[in-house]
Amino acid sequence: MNFFLKKQTVSSYRIVFLFMIIGFFITFFSLGVLAQNIGYVSLAKVTASHPNTEKLNQLNQELKTELQTRQAKLNQEGKGLEETELKKLEEKFNAEWEPIKQRILAQMQALQAERNADILQAIKAVGDKGKYLVIINSEVPVFTGSDLNEYPVILYGGENLTQDVIAEIQKITSNKK
Repeated sequence: MNFFLKKQTVSSYRIVFLFMIIGFFITFFSLGVLAQNIGYVSLAKVTASHPNTEKLNQLNQELKTELQTRQAKLNQEGKGLEETELKKLEEKFNAEWEPIKQRILAQMQALQAERNADILQAIKAVGDKGKYLVIINSEVPVFTGSDLNEYPVILYGGENLTQDVIAEIQKITSNKK
């Protein structure tokens, strides 16, 4: 009978030891996850700070101006023309306009792609440097009637990394020059 008690005691120690090891690993990994931070950025501010945003605004204005100029020219030249002649004139103007429009749109798409890549690269660099578990956009655009408003997603906590990301973008874009 004494032998049976010893065996049961050893078995109990093994179970207690196993639970201690499991508890240690759970504590260790949960503390590791808790040690990592959560960051957020104002993506609207980051996007506005990128140099390509200014270039995109200029190209957008150039596109509008060119279209308005061509429309005014079409209206001027089309005065007093019959419908068939006016359609031919419109087709001519559209044929001239299409390559210009496509060139400007292609430039805009290239600038947008470069800007997006730079922003993601900057966010990743800041996240890796600060060992952030996750970095999220701090606001979400919401249409209210005819207006677009930014509503916060982060109401409490987290670390605002917007200025860090903007500084990183400045480093990235200055290296490209």
